[in-house]
Amino acid sequence: MVRRVATVHRKLPAHWVLTLLLPFLPALAGACTAEGRAAARWSGTMDTLPSGQVVVHNTAQPLWPEGSEWQVVEELRIGTVDGDGPEVFGSINTMDADPLGRIWVFDSQAQELRVFGADGAHVRTIGRRGGGPGEFAQVTKVELAPDGDIWVMDPQNNRISVFDTAGTYVGDRHAAGGFIILPWPGRFDTSGRYYAPIPRTGERFRIGMLRYDSQLTPMDTLDVPRDPVQRESFSSPDGRMMAGVPYQGGLTWRLSPAGTIWAMLSDQYRLFELTPSGDTLRTVTREFTALPVTAADRDQARENMKWFTDQGGPVDWSRLPDSKPATETLYFDDRGNVWVVPVTEEADRRRLLDVFDPEGRFLGTVRLPFQLAQSAFPVFRDSVVWAVARDDLDVPWVVKARIVR
Repeated sequence: MVRRVATVHRKLPAHWVLTLLLPFLPALAGACTAEGRAAARWSGTMDTLPSGQVVVHNTAQPLWPEGSEWQVVEELRIGTVDGDGPEVFGSINTMDADPLGRIWVFDSQAQELRVFGADGAHVRTIGRRGGGPGEFAQVTKVELAPDGDIWVMDPQNNRISVFDTAGTYVGDRHAAGGFIILPWPGRFDTSGRYYAPIPRTGERFRIGMLRYDSQLTPMDTLDVPRDPVQRESFSSPDGRMMAGVPYQGGLTWRLSPAGTIWAMLSDQYRLFELTPSGDTLRTVTREFTALPVTAADRDQARENMKWFTDQGGPVDWSRLPDSKPATETLYFDDRGNVWVVPVTEEADRRRLLDVFDPEGRFLGTVRLPFQLAQSAFPVFRDSVVWAVARDDLDVPWVVKARIVR
């Protein structure tokens, strides 16, 4: 005999409901109050145009109150100046880390992939220069794939070499090659699609981003944004050489983890988020005070332009602007925040980063305990940043640091 058990639903008296909620009310009120305080602190504006584009304007005032800024604390540094071991790096253009905290560093001078444990100890060295299976010719990107394997982009060999996390070569995938861009702009997005730059035909050299599905089947080619500002340049008498005017600014673009493209006009501190089809989703600006171009800066520009002038290229130094651009470049973390490298005084160069949340609000400026190298993109994952740093002797180091929010 099966006995049915009746479930009785009773409406609780109002004072019972209040009694049950009382322990949780302070936490709820605190959360709401914190969000309200954050919204009240932000001094910018956010508007949505009829087209759906979101326009965000930030003042120079950060959202973070003084004393609550994120901190970046160095935990590990790999590298040495002397010796001939794997910790001596010649040149690092790319690196990544796996879920176990192992760091995969590609030394482009030696053309070998060096793996270090979470404690910084050398685990193994993979590959060598060559064209055979598991060998490298001109690697531009090392990246953790969605399935946990390590993909090594080698455009000169027209392939991606794939290794498992034990360092075993498991095969390769054909990829379009033919030219080198450093740092390499290709990557996976969060949907598992892969992007790689390819040259586009036309009157002037430009690139597009070939988008593959998760099986590495080509889907389509995306146009990358062009600078809407006509920039000045210097030309040699025969027209074969061109050089941009120092300090005039320009356009930088990056593919985001979401598969959108962010572009930045460095002399305006203006960022754009674009769909793969080129529609503008979001425009973000930030007020800034431009640094002047000093006499020392002009001397440095002359030194940097010697490659051009030594070959007969004429330079009109009066065309140099009086002020520097606002920004250098930008990066993304795994939470959708945008990290912008501003132009600063030399002592702070590439040590300060302005952080914007995914909506485009200026959170504040973070100071790094090291100077970021320009040669490689940092990797942000799980409140950790892995980066290539340079010391005063221009020696590359691999650094792991914790982001304390």
